[in-house]
Amino acid sequence: MRKFNILLIFIFASSLFFAQNQRFTYEYSFKMDSLHKENIEKEMMNLDLTKEGSNFYSTLLLTRDSLINTEIAKGKISQSIVLDMRKIKQAKVNFQVSKDYPNLETVYHTSISGSKIALKEQHKINWTISPETKNIEGFKVQKATTTFGGRNWLAWFTNEIQIQDGPYKFCGLPGLIVYIEDDKGDHIFNLVGSQKLNDQIVLLDSHMKEIFITNEKFNKLWNEYKKDPAKNIKIIHNSSEMSDTIFFDSNTKSPLTKQDLIKGKEQRAQEHFKKYNNYIERELYK
Repeated sequence: MRKFNILLIFIFASSLFFAQNQRFTYEYSFKMDSLHKENIEKEMMNLDLTKEGSNFYSTLLLTRDSLINTEIAKGKISQSIVLDMRKIKQAKVNFQVSKDYPNLETVYHTSISGSKIALKEQHKINWTISPETKNIEGFKVQKATTTFGGRNWLAWFTNEIQIQDGPYKFCGLPGLIVYIEDDKGDHIFNLVGSQKLNDQIVLLDSHMKEIFITNEKFNKLWNEYKKDPAKNIKIIHNSSEMSDTIFFDSNTKSPLTKQDLIKGKEQRAQEHFKKYNNYIERELYK
């Protein structure tokens, strides 16, 4: 059986592992529309590990950053930078999760209405480890269960890779989590590959300032955003600096009024809320 070409370094001790950086890639399958669960979306996610900690994010962010850096490099030569974000495939997953080693402190990174927000995990995940084992893609894995974020989860971890980490916020088992899903099958993370990294990856948006808030504050901001998704546009256009600014439709090149911008934002937001309503952590987005 294959082991995703995860190299012979999986035989090493964990101290040897942290002498180098490593990436584990997971396929994330999710059903974000609770009324149409036949619609399954997928996104490849990276779990990048260093001796200091890990970062979990969509692989499309690497593609985005590469294209942006290429355009910036061209712009320095031509002294003109043009970035058309419509030509860059956007990630469906609007979050990142970072963990610090060795205490496994977990931070959830996302945004609401353009503001970068970070939440420190308030509770450690309590696992129930079962003696049941099986093989997944050549790995001997063991069963573990937990309740987290308003869902019941089933995980399979392997102590062949002695890293107490896994996709999303899941960690703390005596081995890497190879597979995990909730009991409804709405959210599934499956390990599909691995590679050694020569350098630590730093995403462009990691340089943006974040606001650390509590889960309760996050839920409050989320519900305020749902009630008035165009609030920021209204504030900007009411400011004296923006009162005479003219915006144009990127497709038709026609001028847009303040009312057009607000209506467009509200319509797009409502369409998004209808389609994306089945979040991993129900308690955060209730």
